[in-house]
Amino acid sequence: MRDLFTDSWNSFWHIFFGFVGAFYPLVLIIFILYQLADPLETNMQIDIFEGMIGFLAGMFLRRAWH
Repeated sequence: MRDLFTDSWNSFWHIFFGFVGAFYPLVLIIFILYQLADPLETNMQIDIFEGMIGFLAGMFLRRAWH
């Protein structure tokens, strides 16, 4: 399994979709379902974790705006 944030643009997109998912939950649901489509993929857990980091950042920013 690879380390966090070492997959270049792919890691960026995981964080981005997680971040956008904080504002539009359907994006987060689609992202997670896409990741779960191949449960034997060795980096699936890291990919979802990167998405959750983006989601938490989005939730923090969303709270700060209100």
